[in-house]
Amino acid sequence: MLRVILLIVFFANSFCLSAQHSVKFKVHYSELYATYDFLTKISSGYPDNDLKTIFEKSLYNTAGALKMIEDFSQIRIDYSYPFAQYPSPLKVGFMSRDFIEKNLAISQSIEEFKEKSAGIIPNEDLVAFSKTIEIFTSIYRELVFEPNKASFTQQQNSLQEYVDNNKFADFFDKGIAFYDVLWDPTIPFDICLLPSYEKGNLGARAFINVAICEPPVNLKDFTSFFSVAMHEIYHILYDNQSLSLKKDITKWFRDTHSPNSQYALLLLNEVLATGLGNGYLMEKINGKIDEEDWYANKYITGMAKETYALLKKYVEEEKPIDEAFVKTYVKTYDTKFGDWNKELAHLFMYRYIISDNRDDIAYFRKNYRFYSNNRTGSPVSQQEIDRAKEMPVTKVLVISSRHKEVYAIAKNSFDELKNSTPDLTKEFIRVFTLKDNTKLFIINRHLSSVEALMNKYFPGKIIK
Repeated sequence: MLRVILLIVFFANSFCLSAQHSVKFKVHYSELYATYDFLTKISSGYPDNDLKTIFEKSLYNTAGALKMIEDFSQIRIDYSYPFAQYPSPLKVGFMSRDFIEKNLAISQSIEEFKEKSAGIIPNEDLVAFSKTIEIFTSIYRELVFEPNKASFTQQQNSLQEYVDNNKFADFFDKGIAFYDVLWDPTIPFDICLLPSYEKGNLGARAFINVAICEPPVNLKDFTSFFSVAMHEIYHILYDNQSLSLKKDITKWFRDTHSPNSQYALLLLNEVLATGLGNGYLMEKINGKIDEEDWYANKYITGMAKETYALLKKYVEEEKPIDEAFVKTYVKTYDTKFGDWNKELAHLFMYRYIISDNRDDIAYFRKNYRFYSNNRTGSPVSQQEIDRAKEMPVTKVLVISSRHKEVYAIAKNSFDELKNSTPDLTKEFIRVFTLKDNTKLFIINRHLSSVEALMNKYFPGKIIK
Protein backbone atom coordinates (compact mmCIF):
# COMPACT_ATOMS: atom_id res chain seq x y z
CA MET A 1 0.00 0.00 0.00
CA LEU A 2 2.81 2.38 0.91
CA ARG A 3 4.46 1.65 -2.45
CA VAL A 4 1.25 2.57 -4.31
CA ILE A 5 0.95 5.83 -2.36
CA LEU A 6 4.57 6.71 -3.12
CA LEU A 7 4.02 6.02 -6.83
CA ILE A 8 0.92 8.23 -6.85
CA VAL A 9 2.85 11.03 -5.16
CA PHE A 10 5.75 10.60 -7.59
CA PHE A 11 3.55 10.80 -10.70
CA ALA A 12 1.56 13.70 -9.27
CA ASN A 13 4.79 15.62 -8.66
CA SER A 14 6.03 14.74 -12.15
CA PHE A 15 2.80 16.05 -13.66
CA CYS A 16 3.09 19.29 -11.71
CA LEU A 17 6.67 19.77 -12.90
CA SER A 18 5.74 19.30 -16.55
CA ALA A 19 2.59 21.38 -16.31
CA GLN A 20 4.38 24.42 -14.91
CA HIS A 21 6.86 26.72 -16.64
CA SER A 22 9.73 24.89 -15.01
CA VAL A 23 12.22 24.64 -17.87
CA LYS A 24 15.03 27.08 -17.25
CA PHE A 25 16.30 29.35 -20.03
CA LYS A 26 19.79 30.74 -19.59
CA VAL A 27 20.77 33.75 -21.68
CA HIS A 28 24.46 34.43 -21.56
CA TYR A 29 27.63 35.34 -23.42
CA SER A 30 30.49 32.84 -23.64
CA GLU A 31 33.91 34.31 -24.17
CA LEU A 32 35.33 30.85 -24.80
CA TYR A 33 32.84 30.06 -27.56
CA ALA A 34 33.23 33.54 -29.04
CA THR A 35 37.00 33.08 -29.19
CA TYR A 36 36.61 29.68 -30.84
CA ASP A 37 34.28 31.21 -33.44
CA PHE A 38 36.77 34.06 -33.95
CA LEU A 39 39.64 31.63 -34.56
CA THR A 40 37.52 29.71 -37.06
CA LYS A 41 36.56 32.80 -39.03
CA ILE A 42 40.05 34.33 -39.24
CA SER A 43 41.64 31.10 -40.49
CA SER A 44 42.97 30.97 -44.06
CA GLY A 45 40.38 28.42 -45.15
CA TYR A 46 37.41 30.58 -44.16
CA PRO A 47 35.89 33.10 -46.62
CA ASP A 48 36.78 36.78 -46.22
CA ASN A 49 34.78 38.52 -43.50
CA ASP A 50 34.90 41.51 -41.17
CA LEU A 51 36.52 39.59 -38.31
CA LYS A 52 39.36 38.54 -40.57
CA THR A 53 39.82 42.14 -41.72
CA ILE A 54 39.89 43.42 -38.13
CA PHE A 55 42.53 40.86 -37.17
CA GLU A 56 44.68 41.47 -40.26
CA LYS A 57 44.81 45.20 -39.49
CA SER A 58 45.77 44.63 -35.85
CA LEU A 59 49.17 44.40 -34.17
CA TYR A 60 48.44 40.73 -33.45
CA ASN A 61 48.74 39.77 -37.12
CA THR A 62 52.19 38.21 -36.82
CA ALA A 63 53.81 35.14 -38.33
CA GLY A 64 53.65 33.37 -34.97
CA ALA A 65 49.94 34.09 -34.54
CA LEU A 66 49.16 32.97 -38.09
CA LYS A 67 51.01 29.71 -37.43
CA MET A 68 48.92 29.12 -34.30
CA ILE A 69 45.68 29.83 -36.22
CA GLU A 70 46.67 27.41 -38.97
CA ASP A 71 47.63 24.70 -36.47
CA PHE A 72 44.33 25.25 -34.65
CA SER A 73 42.34 24.77 -37.87
CA GLN A 74 44.06 21.42 -38.43
CA ILE A 75 43.11 19.92 -35.05
CA ARG A 76 40.63 17.14 -35.67
CA ILE A 77 37.54 17.52 -33.51
CA ASP A 78 35.04 15.73 -35.80
CA TYR A 79 34.12 12.22 -34.76
CA SER A 80 30.56 11.03 -35.21
CA TYR A 81 27.95 8.51 -34.20
CA PRO A 82 24.45 8.14 -35.61
CA PHE A 83 21.15 7.20 -34.01
CA ALA A 84 20.69 4.31 -36.41
CA GLN A 85 17.29 3.25 -35.07
CA TYR A 86 15.67 6.54 -36.19
CA PRO A 87 14.43 7.13 -39.76
CA SER A 88 17.15 8.99 -41.64
CA PRO A 89 17.64 11.96 -41.51
CA LEU A 90 14.91 12.88 -38.98
CA LYS A 91 17.23 12.50 -36.01
CA VAL A 92 20.51 14.38 -36.13
CA GLY A 93 23.54 12.20 -35.44
CA PHE A 94 25.90 13.76 -32.95
CA MET A 95 29.42 14.92 -33.70
CA SER A 96 32.17 15.25 -31.14
CA ARG A 97 32.30 18.87 -32.33
CA ASP A 98 28.79 19.35 -30.89
CA PHE A 99 29.97 18.38 -27.41
CA ILE A 100 33.13 20.47 -27.72
CA GLU A 101 31.08 23.51 -28.77
CA LYS A 102 28.49 22.93 -26.05
CA ASN A 103 31.21 22.78 -23.41
CA LEU A 104 32.75 25.98 -24.73
CA ALA A 105 29.34 27.66 -24.55
CA ILE A 106 28.54 26.65 -20.97
CA SER A 107 31.98 26.69 -19.31
CA GLN A 108 33.11 29.64 -17.21
CA SER A 109 36.83 28.95 -17.57
CA ILE A 110 39.26 27.07 -19.77
CA GLU A 111 39.90 24.69 -16.86
CA GLU A 112 36.20 23.86 -16.60
CA PHE A 113 36.06 23.34 -20.37
CA LYS A 114 38.97 20.89 -20.31
CA GLU A 115 37.47 18.96 -17.41
CA LYS A 116 34.10 18.63 -19.19
CA SER A 117 35.72 17.71 -22.51
CA ALA A 118 38.26 15.13 -21.37
CA GLY A 119 37.87 11.99 -23.45
CA ILE A 120 35.81 13.50 -26.26
CA ILE A 121 38.89 13.94 -28.45
CA PRO A 122 42.46 12.68 -27.91
CA ASN A 123 44.09 14.40 -24.94
CA GLU A 124 46.97 15.92 -26.93
CA ASP A 125 44.46 17.53 -29.31
CA LEU A 126 42.36 18.82 -26.41
CA VAL A 127 45.43 20.38 -24.79
CA ALA A 128 46.51 22.10 -28.03
CA PHE A 129 42.96 23.24 -28.76
CA SER A 130 42.49 24.67 -25.26
CA LYS A 131 45.86 26.40 -25.23
CA THR A 132 45.10 28.30 -28.43
CA ILE A 133 41.66 29.33 -27.14
CA GLU A 134 43.30 30.58 -23.93
CA ILE A 135 45.92 32.64 -25.78
CA PHE A 136 43.44 34.25 -28.21
CA THR A 137 40.76 35.07 -25.61
CA SER A 138 42.36 38.39 -24.68
CA ILE A 139 42.93 39.21 -28.38
CA TYR A 140 39.25 38.64 -29.16
CA ARG A 141 38.20 40.63 -26.11
CA GLU A 142 40.27 43.64 -27.18
CA LEU A 143 39.50 43.59 -30.91
CA VAL A 144 35.82 42.60 -30.96
CA PHE A 145 34.00 42.42 -27.65
CA GLU A 146 35.08 45.60 -25.87
CA PRO A 147 34.38 47.95 -28.83
CA ASN A 148 30.83 46.54 -29.01
CA LYS A 149 30.15 45.82 -25.35
CA ALA A 150 27.43 48.44 -24.80
CA SER A 151 25.38 47.35 -27.83
CA PHE A 152 25.83 43.70 -27.03
CA THR A 153 24.82 44.13 -23.40
CA GLN A 154 21.61 45.82 -24.54
CA GLN A 155 20.83 42.86 -26.79
CA GLN A 156 21.48 40.40 -23.99
CA ASN A 157 19.23 42.34 -21.62
CA SER A 158 16.43 42.36 -24.21
CA LEU A 159 16.42 38.57 -24.41
CA GLN A 160 16.61 38.30 -20.63
CA GLU A 161 13.37 40.28 -20.43
CA TYR A 162 11.63 37.60 -22.49
CA VAL A 163 12.89 35.03 -20.00
CA ASP A 164 11.77 37.09 -16.99
CA ASN A 165 8.25 37.70 -18.34
CA ASN A 166 7.81 33.99 -19.24
CA LYS A 167 7.59 34.57 -22.99
CA PHE A 168 10.22 31.91 -23.60
CA ALA A 169 8.28 29.47 -21.42
CA ASP A 170 4.92 30.33 -23.04
CA PHE A 171 6.08 29.78 -26.61
CA PHE A 172 8.14 26.77 -25.54
CA ASP A 173 4.96 25.15 -24.19
CA LYS A 174 3.24 25.79 -27.53
CA GLY A 175 6.08 23.93 -29.24
CA ILE A 176 5.99 21.07 -26.72
CA ALA A 177 2.29 20.52 -27.44
CA PHE A 178 2.56 20.68 -31.24
CA TYR A 179 5.74 18.62 -31.60
CA ASP A 180 4.34 16.13 -29.04
CA VAL A 181 7.61 16.04 -27.09
CA LEU A 182 8.30 15.09 -23.49
CA TRP A 183 11.05 17.38 -22.23
CA ASP A 184 12.68 16.80 -18.85
CA PRO A 185 12.24 20.15 -17.06
CA THR A 186 15.54 19.65 -15.21
CA ILE A 187 17.40 20.05 -18.52
CA PRO A 188 17.81 23.79 -19.22
CA PHE A 189 18.20 25.61 -22.52
CA ASP A 190 21.38 27.60 -22.95
CA ILE A 191 21.00 30.56 -25.29
CA CYS A 192 24.54 31.66 -26.07
CA LEU A 193 24.96 35.08 -27.69
CA LEU A 194 27.68 35.79 -30.19
CA PRO A 195 28.34 39.31 -31.58
CA SER A 196 28.22 39.35 -35.39
CA TYR A 197 29.45 41.80 -38.01
CA GLU A 198 27.10 40.43 -40.68
CA LYS A 199 24.75 43.36 -41.06
CA GLY A 200 21.08 42.51 -41.47
CA ASN A 201 21.58 38.80 -40.89
CA LEU A 202 20.46 37.13 -37.67
CA GLY A 203 22.55 33.96 -37.71
CA ALA A 204 21.73 31.05 -35.42
CA ARG A 205 22.19 27.33 -34.96
CA ALA A 206 21.03 24.77 -32.42
CA PHE A 207 22.40 21.50 -31.06
CA ILE A 208 21.71 19.31 -28.02
CA ASN A 209 20.18 21.91 -25.65
CA VAL A 210 22.19 24.93 -26.81
CA ALA A 211 21.15 27.68 -29.22
CA ILE A 212 23.89 29.93 -30.61
CA CYS A 213 22.42 33.29 -31.68
CA GLU A 214 24.48 35.83 -33.62
CA PRO A 215 22.87 39.27 -33.55
CA PRO A 216 24.54 41.97 -35.67
CA VAL A 217 26.29 44.42 -33.37
CA ASN A 218 23.93 47.21 -34.51
CA LEU A 219 20.71 45.20 -34.11
CA LYS A 220 17.76 47.07 -32.59
CA ASP A 221 14.87 44.77 -33.57
CA PHE A 222 14.78 42.72 -30.37
CA THR A 223 11.48 41.00 -31.19
CA SER A 224 13.02 39.43 -34.28
CA PHE A 225 15.99 38.47 -32.14
CA PHE A 226 13.66 36.64 -29.75
CA SER A 227 11.90 34.89 -32.63
CA VAL A 228 15.24 33.61 -33.97
CA ALA A 229 16.13 32.20 -30.54
CA MET A 230 12.78 30.39 -30.35
CA HIS A 231 13.19 29.20 -33.94
CA GLU A 232 16.35 27.38 -32.86
CA ILE A 233 14.67 25.92 -29.78
CA TYR A 234 11.91 24.54 -32.01
CA HIS A 235 14.58 22.71 -34.03
CA ILE A 236 15.74 21.05 -30.81
CA LEU A 237 12.18 20.00 -29.98
CA TYR A 238 11.71 18.54 -33.49
CA ASP A 239 14.92 16.57 -33.11
CA ASN A 240 13.76 15.19 -29.75
CA GLN A 241 10.47 13.70 -30.92
CA SER A 242 10.13 10.08 -29.86
CA LEU A 243 11.27 7.17 -32.02
CA SER A 244 7.67 6.00 -32.47
CA LEU A 245 6.52 9.45 -33.61
CA LYS A 246 9.44 9.77 -36.04
CA LYS A 247 8.46 6.43 -37.55
CA ASP A 248 4.84 7.55 -37.77
CA ILE A 249 5.79 10.80 -39.51
CA THR A 250 7.89 8.89 -42.04
CA LYS A 251 4.98 6.52 -42.72
CA TRP A 252 2.46 9.36 -43.03
CA PHE A 253 4.57 11.05 -45.70
CA ARG A 254 5.14 7.77 -47.55
CA ASP A 255 1.44 6.91 -47.45
CA THR A 256 0.56 10.10 -49.35
CA HIS A 257 2.06 8.40 -52.44
CA SER A 258 3.18 11.82 -53.62
CA PRO A 259 6.24 11.93 -55.91
CA ASN A 260 7.31 14.94 -53.83
CA SER A 261 6.83 13.28 -50.44
CA GLN A 262 10.50 12.97 -49.52
CA TYR A 263 11.53 16.51 -50.41
CA ALA A 264 8.43 17.81 -48.62
CA LEU A 265 9.51 15.81 -45.56
CA LEU A 266 13.07 17.14 -45.77
CA LEU A 267 11.65 20.69 -45.69
CA LEU A 268 9.45 19.99 -42.67
CA ASN A 269 11.90 20.83 -39.87
CA GLU A 270 12.68 24.32 -41.17
CA VAL A 271 9.10 25.00 -42.27
CA LEU A 272 7.69 24.23 -38.81
CA ALA A 273 10.36 26.20 -36.93
CA THR A 274 9.81 29.13 -39.29
CA GLY A 275 6.02 28.95 -39.06
CA LEU A 276 6.16 28.86 -35.26
CA GLY A 277 9.07 31.20 -34.60
CA ASN A 278 8.78 33.68 -37.45
CA GLY A 279 5.06 33.42 -38.10
CA TYR A 280 3.04 32.58 -34.99
CA LEU A 281 5.34 34.18 -32.40
CA MET A 282 5.71 37.41 -34.36
CA GLU A 283 1.96 37.67 -34.95
CA LYS A 284 1.22 37.15 -31.26
CA ILE A 285 3.71 39.77 -30.13
CA ASN A 286 3.17 42.37 -32.88
CA GLY A 287 -0.55 41.78 -33.39
CA LYS A 288 -0.16 41.13 -37.11
CA ILE A 289 1.52 38.74 -39.52
CA ASP A 290 4.94 39.79 -40.80
CA GLU A 291 4.52 40.57 -44.51
CA GLU A 292 8.25 40.24 -45.24
CA ASP A 293 10.03 36.98 -45.99
CA TRP A 294 10.18 34.83 -42.89
CA TYR A 295 13.39 33.08 -43.89
CA ALA A 296 16.21 33.84 -46.31
CA ASN A 297 15.26 30.89 -48.49
CA LYS A 298 12.31 30.88 -50.89
CA TYR A 299 11.44 27.21 -50.35
CA ILE A 300 11.23 27.46 -46.58
CA THR A 301 9.41 30.80 -46.67
CA GLY A 302 7.02 29.60 -49.37
CA MET A 303 5.92 26.45 -47.55
CA ALA A 304 5.86 28.15 -44.13
CA LYS A 305 3.50 30.86 -45.34
CA GLU A 306 1.26 28.52 -47.35
CA THR A 307 0.84 26.12 -44.41
CA TYR A 308 0.68 28.78 -41.70
CA ALA A 309 -3.12 28.82 -41.33
CA LEU A 310 -3.11 25.07 -40.71
CA LEU A 311 -0.20 25.29 -38.28
CA LYS A 312 -1.79 28.15 -36.35
CA LYS A 313 -5.05 26.17 -36.02
CA TYR A 314 -3.19 23.18 -34.56
CA VAL A 315 -1.19 25.35 -32.15
CA GLU A 316 -4.18 27.27 -30.85
CA GLU A 317 -6.20 24.08 -30.43
CA GLU A 318 -3.17 22.46 -28.72
CA LYS A 319 -3.27 19.59 -31.21
CA PRO A 320 -0.06 17.66 -31.90
CA ILE A 321 1.17 16.99 -35.41
CA ASP A 322 -0.75 14.08 -36.91
CA GLU A 323 -1.45 12.27 -40.18
CA ALA A 324 -4.13 14.77 -41.22
CA PHE A 325 -1.62 17.61 -40.84
CA VAL A 326 0.91 15.74 -42.98
CA LYS A 327 -1.60 14.98 -45.73
CA THR A 328 -2.62 18.63 -46.02
CA TYR A 329 1.03 19.73 -45.87
CA VAL A 330 2.04 17.41 -48.74
CA LYS A 331 -1.02 18.38 -50.79
CA THR A 332 0.01 22.03 -50.43
CA TYR A 333 3.51 21.19 -51.63
CA ASP A 334 2.12 19.26 -54.62
CA THR A 335 -0.39 21.89 -55.74
CA LYS A 336 1.59 25.05 -55.00
CA PHE A 337 5.19 24.01 -55.53
CA GLY A 338 5.20 20.86 -57.63
CA ASP A 339 7.96 22.20 -59.92
CA TRP A 340 10.45 22.59 -57.09
CA ASN A 341 11.69 19.04 -57.75
CA LYS A 342 13.29 20.44 -60.92
CA GLU A 343 15.15 23.28 -59.19
CA LEU A 344 18.73 22.43 -58.25
CA ALA A 345 18.82 24.96 -55.41
CA HIS A 346 16.04 22.97 -53.74
CA LEU A 347 17.35 19.49 -54.53
CA PHE A 348 20.85 20.29 -53.28
CA MET A 349 19.61 21.58 -49.92
CA TYR A 350 19.82 17.90 -48.89
CA ARG A 351 22.71 16.12 -50.53
CA TYR A 352 25.30 13.37 -50.44
CA ILE A 353 28.20 14.11 -52.84
CA ILE A 354 30.68 11.36 -53.76
CA SER A 355 33.79 12.05 -55.82
CA ASP A 356 37.48 11.17 -56.03
CA ASN A 357 38.26 14.86 -56.50
CA ARG A 358 37.77 17.30 -53.63
CA ASP A 359 37.38 20.15 -56.14
CA ASP A 360 34.19 18.49 -57.38
CA ILE A 361 32.79 18.55 -53.87
CA ALA A 362 33.92 22.17 -53.44
CA TYR A 363 31.82 23.12 -56.49
CA PHE A 364 28.59 22.18 -54.71
CA ARG A 365 29.64 23.88 -51.50
CA LYS A 366 30.44 27.09 -53.41
CA ASN A 367 27.41 27.15 -55.74
CA TYR A 368 24.76 25.72 -53.40
CA ARG A 369 25.73 27.29 -50.13
CA PHE A 370 22.38 26.91 -48.41
CA TYR A 371 21.86 23.38 -47.18
CA SER A 372 20.09 21.62 -44.33
CA ASN A 373 21.86 18.32 -44.82
CA ASN A 374 25.31 17.95 -46.36
CA ARG A 375 27.30 14.73 -46.54
CA THR A 376 30.38 14.08 -48.68
CA GLY A 377 32.44 11.02 -49.46
CA SER A 378 35.88 10.63 -51.03
CA PRO A 379 37.26 8.55 -52.68
CA VAL A 380 34.50 6.76 -54.59
CA SER A 381 33.97 3.28 -53.19
CA GLN A 382 31.29 0.64 -52.72
CA GLN A 383 31.13 1.62 -49.06
CA GLU A 384 30.44 5.30 -49.83
CA ILE A 385 27.80 4.43 -52.43
CA ASP A 386 26.12 2.09 -49.93
CA ARG A 387 26.07 4.88 -47.34
CA ALA A 388 24.58 7.30 -49.84
CA LYS A 389 21.91 4.80 -50.84
CA GLU A 390 20.72 4.64 -47.21
CA MET A 391 20.32 8.42 -47.00
CA PRO A 392 16.97 9.64 -48.44
CA VAL A 393 18.54 12.84 -49.82
CA THR A 394 19.81 13.93 -53.25
CA LYS A 395 22.76 11.78 -54.30
CA VAL A 396 25.53 12.94 -56.62
CA LEU A 397 28.12 10.50 -57.97
CA VAL A 398 31.00 12.07 -59.93
CA ILE A 399 32.92 9.57 -62.06
CA SER A 400 36.28 11.00 -63.15
CA SER A 401 38.40 7.83 -63.22
CA ARG A 402 37.88 4.04 -63.26
CA HIS A 403 34.74 4.82 -65.25
CA LYS A 404 33.61 1.25 -66.02
CA GLU A 405 34.37 0.02 -62.51
CA VAL A 406 32.59 2.86 -60.72
CA TYR A 407 29.54 2.81 -62.99
CA ALA A 408 29.27 -0.95 -62.49
CA ILE A 409 29.18 -0.43 -58.72
CA ALA A 410 26.47 2.20 -59.08
CA LYS A 411 24.48 0.01 -61.46
CA ASN A 412 24.56 -2.89 -59.03
CA SER A 413 23.56 -0.61 -56.16
CA PHE A 414 20.60 1.20 -57.74
CA ASP A 415 17.87 -0.74 -59.54
CA GLU A 416 16.96 2.38 -61.50
CA LEU A 417 20.26 2.08 -63.43
CA LYS A 418 19.73 -1.57 -64.51
CA ASN A 419 18.65 -0.68 -68.03
CA SER A 420 21.07 2.21 -68.41
CA THR A 421 24.10 1.49 -70.62
CA PRO A 422 25.69 4.85 -71.45
CA ASP A 423 28.89 5.32 -73.43
CA LEU A 424 31.35 5.93 -70.60
CA THR A 425 34.00 7.24 -72.98
CA LYS A 426 31.84 10.35 -73.39
CA GLU A 427 30.99 13.03 -70.84
CA PHE A 428 27.41 13.28 -69.62
CA ILE A 429 25.09 13.97 -66.71
CA ARG A 430 22.07 11.75 -66.14
CA VAL A 431 19.40 12.22 -63.49
CA PHE A 432 17.38 9.35 -62.04
CA THR A 433 14.41 9.36 -59.69
CA LEU A 434 14.93 6.69 -57.02
CA LYS A 435 12.45 4.58 -55.06
CA ASP A 436 12.79 6.89 -52.07
CA ASN A 437 11.56 9.77 -54.28
CA THR A 438 14.96 11.50 -54.30
CA LYS A 439 17.18 12.31 -57.27
CA LEU A 440 20.44 10.60 -58.24
CA PHE A 441 22.85 12.61 -60.41
CA ILE A 442 25.49 10.63 -62.32
CA ILE A 443 28.20 12.98 -63.61
CA ASN A 444 30.61 11.23 -65.96
CA ARG A 445 33.52 13.52 -66.80
CA HIS A 446 36.92 13.28 -68.46
CA LEU A 447 38.49 16.64 -69.32
CA SER A 448 35.65 18.99 -68.40
CA SER A 449 35.11 20.28 -64.87
CA VAL A 450 31.95 19.53 -62.91
CA GLU A 451 31.10 23.23 -63.18
CA ALA A 452 31.33 23.19 -66.97
CA LEU A 453 29.12 20.12 -67.24
CA MET A 454 26.54 21.43 -64.76
CA ASN A 455 26.33 24.72 -66.67
CA LYS A 456 25.92 22.81 -69.96
CA TYR A 457 23.20 20.42 -68.79
CA PHE A 458 21.31 22.72 -66.43
CA PRO A 459 21.19 26.30 -67.73
CA GLY A 460 19.41 28.40 -65.15
CA LYS A 461 20.03 25.57 -62.64
CA ILE A 462 16.81 23.86 -63.72
CA ILE A 463 16.25 20.25 -64.81
CA LYS A 464 14.51 20.49 -68.19
